[in-house]
Amino acid sequence: MVLLTVAARLRPVFDRAGAPDATHEPVVLAAGGTGARLVCSPALSAVSGPREYARLGAGLHGLRPVSAVRLPGFEPPEALPATLDALVTAQAIAVRAAAAEGPPVLLGRSAGGWVAHAVAERLESEGAAPAAVVLVDTYPRGHGDRGEALSAMTSDMLRRAAEFASAGPDRLTAMAGYFELFSGWKPAPLACPTLYVRARDRLPGAEPAPDWSLPHAEVIVDGDHFTMLEEHARTTALAIHQWLRAGPV
Repeated sequence: MVLLTVAARLRPVFDRAGAPDATHEPVVLAAGGTGARLVCSPALSAVSGPREYARLGAGLHGLRPVSAVRLPGFEPPEALPATLDALVTAQAIAVRAAAAEGPPVLLGRSAGGWVAHAVAERLESEGAAPAAVVLVDTYPRGHGDRGEALSAMTSDMLRRAAEFASAGPDRLTAMAGYFELFSGWKPAPLACPTLYVRARDRLPGAEPAPDWSLPHAEVIVDGDHFTMLEEHARTTALAIHQWLRAGPV
């Protein structure tokens, strides 16, 4: 990761002023239903993208609409955000475009939860608070940076990246650049409700995600850090939908 981080620092970047030009059109994954729209932020791995939520969207078809936003910098010749502020500005614009009909539910798996939470902070500060935030097995930033959990997840991410021809240098350096953006970041308390979705099974060689330190509700679903949105995606989708329907939206 060290060499990838160095390479990421050599790539073109955009600042807050350039954020609107770096924003991508949201991807619709499910339609129908009456609940608030889920807007999903991809995880930060080299193989992440809207497609990682395709099965989640299928599980919610007809129950509530689901969209996903892309992160800038993962495709050539896109620039990377120069700062976390530039990223959050771009993603807040994308979220508003994805959920013009009303306050969305922001969702992120793994480190995508950092993005979802950071964007929720921005929207709340601007008086456009989301209906809720859903963190799917998100590890607190800085936890286990040199420990087993990160090693297991990074090894699995790099293994998966090697299996995909699309995981070229731009995606690998984007992954490293995004992790560097969030170094030192700490989530602030939110006014909107937060759901933490915890994987029942551990990754081999890793401890389960530690408790999320800010106020939240929690549900446990089948699968591990990856399979909870793969073969167990429908179970995960219904657990999220039921919690939202019972309380926030």
